[in-house]
Amino acid sequence: MDGNTEVINLHPPKFLNNNHVQTIFTTIFPPTNNLKTKYDSDVLILRTKDESGDFLWLDHNPPLSKSNKKAISWNGYYIILFHGMEGSADSHYVVSLAEAALLQGYGVIRVNQRGCGRGEGLSKKGYNAGKTDDVAQIENYVYNNFSKKIILCGFSLSANILLKYFGEKRTVRSKFFSAVSPPLDLKRACEHIDSQAGIFYRKVFLDSFKDKFKRGILSAPDSIKEHAYKAKTMFDFDDMVTAPLFGYKGALDYYRTNSSIHYIHKIKAKGIVIHAKDDPLIPPDTFRSVHWRKIPSLTPILTETGGHVGFITRKTEEIPDGKWLNFILLQFFKKLI
Repeated sequence: MDGNTEVINLHPPKFLNNNHVQTIFTTIFPPTNNLKTKYDSDVLILRTKDESGDFLWLDHNPPLSKSNKKAISWNGYYIILFHGMEGSADSHYVVSLAEAALLQGYGVIRVNQRGCGRGEGLSKKGYNAGKTDDVAQIENYVYNNFSKKIILCGFSLSANILLKYFGEKRTVRSKFFSAVSPPLDLKRACEHIDSQAGIFYRKVFLDSFKDKFKRGILSAPDSIKEHAYKAKTMFDFDDMVTAPLFGYKGALDYYRTNSSIHYIHKIKAKGIVIHAKDDPLIPPDTFRSVHWRKIPSLTPILTETGGHVGFITRKTEEIPDGKWLNFILLQFFKKLI
């Protein structure tokens, strides 16, 4: 039932007219990361407020006008970017949007989820699909130290986290947000990635998690580590590793508690939710089943193509770099500002 959702055709170049290519192209050929060389940058290390002893590594790029009077004036807003599963603050889609945002007058914070990217070795507990307390801590830190005007942007698994966050009964400081390629229903997403259609991506994720346990990046009792090494499906991994590590009764309890589809109807903040019909990791059926018109605070966009956090289109005068996702997100925020 997607009659209440406009389906947009991105018109990608012929060599990117494939959902897998859209998904992995910029992973294989990532954009140049100028954020630590071309622009002012610094590192923020936050100790988490739980009893884990974990730390979060955040990469910070202040507004360009703070150091260059000739640069575009700061618009007063900070954008906080959260990467997807087993990504990092240096994931191509995070870097790309961060630079585009800087050039439009924002300040930018890029988050490494626990145990990811440059945060490896700083956190033993790891992250999960519903870890909203970390979002709240980071948001409060930015609110108290940089700006009262905040926008949150989440991709993939973090898109699910943000949707859950905005739908929970808690104080949220951010003005607006975006959620790109969110699972919405974690059980349904798991079933897909555990099917033959998701075999490539399943192996990539499981190998990454197993490697972190082997290298001591993530900590767990030996019995749970053994389950991690033997896991052949994402369900097995979540049931025998993720769930017990975070206090859930099993994978189904973990999925039920943290699936953002159970929270989105309570969201009051303005947000944009983007998904592609040809997403190879997360099938569009859950997105299309949502009665989006009953959630007036959210703007849903479903595209014909785009893969998983890809969304590359043909270069035009309006989008000269072909990065439709950056264009549509920043356009959405600009209208709200």
